[in-house]
Amino acid sequence: MIDSIDFRTLSEHLTGEPALDGPLADAFRQRLERAYPADLGRLVTAWHEAASSPDPGARLKAALDADTALAQAARATVIVWYTGQFLRPDGSTDGPETPDQYRSGLVWKVIQAHPGSAAPTPPAPSGYGYWTEHP
Repeated sequence: MIDSIDFRTLSEHLTGEPALDGPLADAFRQRLERAYPADLGRLVTAWHEAASSPDPGARLKAALDADTALAQAARATVIVWYTGQFLRPDGSTDGPETPDQYRSGLVWKVIQAHPGSAAPTPPAPSGYGYWTEHP
């Protein structure tokens, strides 16, 4: 089992987000461990090795470039944080397990919007036409 702090630290590096949610990180780690049982652990190990180098990003990129399975696990890690879902190694989709995993996707922060299926709740504007008012 991968340490939750290690996974969150790796995720923060991969996503560029400095403070990811701990409980959400645990849920994503568990999902990714089921889909990538060997490769996720190897990815965390590669991150540990890279983190101690003068240029951690370049070292991790070199490791990912050299190993397609490792790169696939890294890609799934980034995608799950941004969308709440990811592709398993067999190409099937592992969708969000909860509405919160979908609503917490970093994509909504990046595009400065709310999830399409989750209109804002008061005190933010809500109801029909809520999108016409600035948040």
